[in-house]
Amino acid sequence: MRPLTAVLILSAIIVMAILLAPVFQLAGYDTRYLYASTACGYSMYPSIKNGDLLVVAKKGSPYYDPEIGDILVYRYKNFYVAHRLIHINGDIYFLKGDNNDYVEKVKEENVVGEVIEVIPRENLIAGVVVKNLIF
Repeated sequence: MRPLTAVLILSAIIVMAILLAPVFQLAGYDTRYLYASTACGYSMYPSIKNGDLLVVAKKGSPYYDPEIGDILVYRYKNFYVAHRLIHINGDIYFLKGDNNDYVEKVKEENVVGEVIEVIPRENLIAGVVVKNLIF
């Protein structure tokens, strides 16, 4: 094999490994406890960008274990919001978008899951693979 061919093959393997890294991280999870959702909005920018794919561990699953600093998903009226947990006081969770100036008080019963992986919208390959694994 020519040196240039070997370098190109190795480069392709490295690129694929980088693109599929989120998929490998999720390989040990039982997908019955996960769901995927596309982020809409800029309240969590730069951590989560509009169009990123969020992999969420359902509340009550073995993977749901929120701690301060984690991103939780909660119901607000007829839609879902993903914001960072900054404080807990009994059954009230204090959440804040990274790009917001205000804090939301959310009852624990309105929390539906915890974001365990963010797949950038630019990573189309991993996004397609993850969507097919979870849905």
